[in-house]
Amino acid sequence: MNNNLDRLLDKIKEQADLIDKLNQRSKFRYRSTQKLILEYGQPFTKKIKPPFKGKIKSCFENCFQALLKYPNFYYCEGFAIDDELPLAVSHAWLINEKGEVIDPTWIGEQYKGSTYFGIVFDREFVFEFARKTKCYGILDSDYMNDHQLQREGFPPSALHPTFHSSTSVTE
Repeated sequence: MNNNLDRLLDKIKEQADLIDKLNQRSKFRYRSTQKLILEYGQPFTKKIKPPFKGKIKSCFENCFQALLKYPNFYYCEGFAIDDELPLAVSHAWLINEKGEVIDPTWIGEQYKGSTYFGIVFDREFVFEFARKTKCYGILDSDYMNDHQLQREGFPPSALHPTFHSSTSVTE
């Protein structure tokens, strides 16, 4: 593993443990988005240059809109870190069929060493979730869906089958 991946996973685990301690009364299967990501997520460490530049601080919107224009890209959400960030940041990015990161939001030298850990979502699930919640982004918008993902995990249709085996999906 690379250094930033180890650091990213440590930060996600730290955040998950803290939320678990603070959220003792929750009956949810996952008390935090961090726990959900740790169970279902996977690392993404190879980044390539994106074919377009998105708006700053609009990762969810940038990646959602890209799905409409680039049918060979896949939508991901989870957490990311770079050489300078002291914490794991909730983030969205795209990947191609090789699993290479295409990040239209974190562009340039300041994002050197960017490392990602998250989930590749099925395209139709992304569009349906946006129609339902009227929001870009899935994990940070789960509250608009009555916390269904934290309560139950992901439905079989949520995760992209090429990148996630069906055995990790809640049946």
